[in-house]
Amino acid sequence: MNWEKIDKFYIVFIVVMILLAILVVVSFRGVFNSYLVAYELDQGEETGLFINKDNLNEAYSWALEKKTIPLEVRE
Repeated sequence: MNWEKIDKFYIVFIVVMILLAILVVVSFRGVFNSYLVAYELDQGEETGLFINKDNLNEAYSWALEKKTIPLEVRE
């Protein structure tokens, strides 16, 4: 094969394509790895779920049963 006849553009093009392919593989690997970690954390939350009804009722009454102070507007 005549290596002298190969243009520099094709060499640079092939090197850039290889680097971009490596970048895509690493990016997808990171995305799917983070998805798996999030799925594992989600599974752990479902098994250890506990609701304290007293604290929930206290928060509900604090948030929704407040007496509102009317705003006095000058005319």
